[in-house]
Amino acid sequence: MSIRTIAITVAFAVLLPISCTVEAQEKYASHAPLRLNPPPSKRPMSDAPARFVAASKGKDSNDGSQDSPWKTIGHAMKQLKAGDTLYLRAGSYFENVYVSLVGTPLKPIVIRSFPGEQAVIDGGIPELQLSAESAWEPVGNGVDGEYRSTKSFPNLRDVVGAFGDSDIGLQTYWHLKDLRSPHELSAPGEGGDVREQYCGPGIYYDRQTSRIHVRLAHTTFKHFENYRGEKDPRKLPLVIAPFRSIPLWVDQAKHVKFQDLVVRGGGYYTTKVSYGVDVDFDNVTIRGGTYCMYTANTGPFRFHRSAMYGNAPPWSFRGDGSLRARPGRPTRDIARLTCHALWITDTGREFSVYAFPMNDDWEVSYSEFTDSHDGLYLGGVGVKFHHNLVDFFQDDGIYLSQMYPRHLYHGSGAHIEIYENLFTRSLTPLAFGGLEDTGDDIYIYRNVFDLRGGVNYGRPSQQNPDVKPYPTNRALSDHGGPPWPKMSIYHNTFVTLGGPIDLGTMGHVKAGYPRAVFNNIFFNFKGLSPVRPPAHELGRSDGNVFWSPTGQKLAATYFDRYRKSPAFVQSKAVYPAGFTANSVAADPRFLKVSPDWPEVLDLRLHAQSPAVNAGILLPAAWPDSRRGLDSGRPDIGVFPLGSKPIAVGRSAIE
Repeated sequence: MSIRTIAITVAFAVLLPISCTVEAQEKYASHAPLRLNPPPSKRPMSDAPARFVAASKGKDSNDGSQDSPWKTIGHAMKQLKAGDTLYLRAGSYFENVYVSLVGTPLKPIVIRSFPGEQAVIDGGIPELQLSAESAWEPVGNGVDGEYRSTKSFPNLRDVVGAFGDSDIGLQTYWHLKDLRSPHELSAPGEGGDVREQYCGPGIYYDRQTSRIHVRLAHTTFKHFENYRGEKDPRKLPLVIAPFRSIPLWVDQAKHVKFQDLVVRGGGYYTTKVSYGVDVDFDNVTIRGGTYCMYTANTGPFRFHRSAMYGNAPPWSFRGDGSLRARPGRPTRDIARLTCHALWITDTGREFSVYAFPMNDDWEVSYSEFTDSHDGLYLGGVGVKFHHNLVDFFQDDGIYLSQMYPRHLYHGSGAHIEIYENLFTRSLTPLAFGGLEDTGDDIYIYRNVFDLRGGVNYGRPSQQNPDVKPYPTNRALSDHGGPPWPKMSIYHNTFVTLGGPIDLGTMGHVKAGYPRAVFNNIFFNFKGLSPVRPPAHELGRSDGNVFWSPTGQKLAATYFDRYRKSPAFVQSKAVYPAGFTANSVAADPRFLKVSPDWPEVLDLRLHAQSPAVNAGILLPAAWPDSRRGLDSGRPDIGVFPLGSKPIAVGRSAIE
C-alpha cells in the first residue's frame, strides 16, 4: 500500500490509502510515489516587468523576453532588478541556483513557474536521468544486480539520490559491504557491530575510483512496504546529486518570492536560506536530500502552501540512518545521509560576522512535512506554525530545540505558536533537546494528534523477523533530559492506541519552566493508565477529558484516589481549584472514531458530549484561533460545538 496526501478539509484527516494496483504501478518503473507534486499552477501573470527562461530552447545570449528567453536561471539572476518577475518555462533546470538579489517591499523580485507549466530546479547529475541506458554498467566483481557508473565523477565527497520517476529516496550507503549484503534482517556481527545489512535500493560513492555504485534489489518484509520495481538502473532515471549540491541557495536576499516550483536533487541541503529578509515560499515543493532546508538568521520568512517531502523510503527504519559510529562504540554508520531531517535552523554566535538578525517573524502555514527520520527543528524567536500536516517520521516530528541562549536576545525568549495542525505517524510528534536556558514561551493549541498509525522504528531481525510498525504512545518527549521550555498546551485532541494518561504532556516539569495543560481530550483505545500528580508544583493540569472504551467501569472513580491524597490538597497552594479538579473520565462522544488506521475520523463533538461547556476559562492573553466560536464556557478539545473542521495541508486553500 502506498500513501499520499489528497484531501484536506475534514474534521481531522488527510491521508487515504491508494492500493498499488497493477494499473497504478505500471505508471512507475520504481514504485508508486508516496507524495505527488501538485498540478501546474494556473496563477496568472502579474503586471510586473517580465523576464523568461526556457531550459529547452533558450540561450543566455538572448534578451530574456518571452519570445527570446534565456537558457539558465543562473544567468537570469545577474540580470534581474527590483520589481521583476522571472518566469521559468516547463522543464528541468540542472543548476545550483544562487540568489542574493535585493527587491523592495513594494517591488519584490519574483521567481516562479510560467502559468500552467511546472519548472523543476534539479541539482542532480543530468546524464543519470537523461541517458540512463548508457550511464551504468554491471560490476564484474560485484554481487548480482550491482551496477556502477560508466563515467567517473571525481571530487564529490559523496552522493545522495532518489528514483527519478517517483522521488522515493535511495539509501546512501557508507560502506560497500552493506550495499552488497544478501541480508536485510539485522543480526549481530563481529566485534559488537551488526553484520552486513542491505537497507533497500541505494547508492555508494567509491572515492578510490570516483564511480557511483547502485543496487536496486527487492526487499521482502512481512508488515512493511517493499520495493518490487525495476532492478536495472539503465531502465529508469535516477536523481543522484553530489554531496555539496544546493539546487537553491538564498543568501542575504531581500524581498524575494518563490512561487509554483519544484526543487530536488540536493545533496546535504536541497535549499538553503541564510541572512534573508522578507523571503517568501508559496506553492514550492522541496524534495529532500539529507536535509530539505537549512535556515539561518532569516526573517521575516513565510512558507505557505508548500511542502518538504523527505527521501526516507518506506522500507527504511529508524536505525538505518541513526548516528551509530561514536567514540567508544564498535559500530559503523550504515545509511546516515538519507534524509536525517527536513528543516534545520541555526544562528550565528558572537564570533560570527553575520550573527544577526536571528530567525524571527516566521509564518509556516497550510504546508506538508513528511517522510523523514526527523522533521523540523523549529527554532525561531517568533514563529507561527499552523494548518500544516506533519506525517510519517521515524523519530521526531517537530524538534523544539533551544536554538538561542537568553543573552543573545536580552532574555525575552522565543514566542512560538503551534495551532490547528494535524500530527500523524511520528514516534514523538513534539520533542526537545539541547541544554541551554532560552526562556521560550510556547503555545500548543487546537491541534489534532492522531497517533494510531505506526512508524518504522525497529528493523526486523534474524531473531524477530515478525516486527510490525511501532505504535506512537507519546505526544511529547525529549533527548537527554533537557529543560523543557515554558508551555501552555490547551484545546488539543489526542487519539492513541496506548500510552500514559497524559501522553507526555506533563513530563519533565521543572522549576523555572511552568506548564499548563488545560481543556484537552485524551482518547486512548487500550485503557486508562493511573493518574499521576504533576512532577512539580509549576505543572498545572485541569479541564481535560480522559477516556478509553475499555475503561468504563473505572471512569466513575478514576480521580478519587488522587483527589483524596495530600498532593491534591498541596496543589491548591499553586492552583486554587486543585490540579485535575475539573477533569473528567468520560466518553467525549466524537461524531466518528475508530482504532483502525488510516480510517478517517470526525473528532467534532456530539451535542450531548460531556466536553461541551465544560472547559476552564483561559487567560485572554493566550492566543486561540477559535475562542470566539464558543457560545458559553469553553468546549473541551479542538472543536467548539458546531464549528468547521480543521483545514490542513497545501490543497486546503486555493
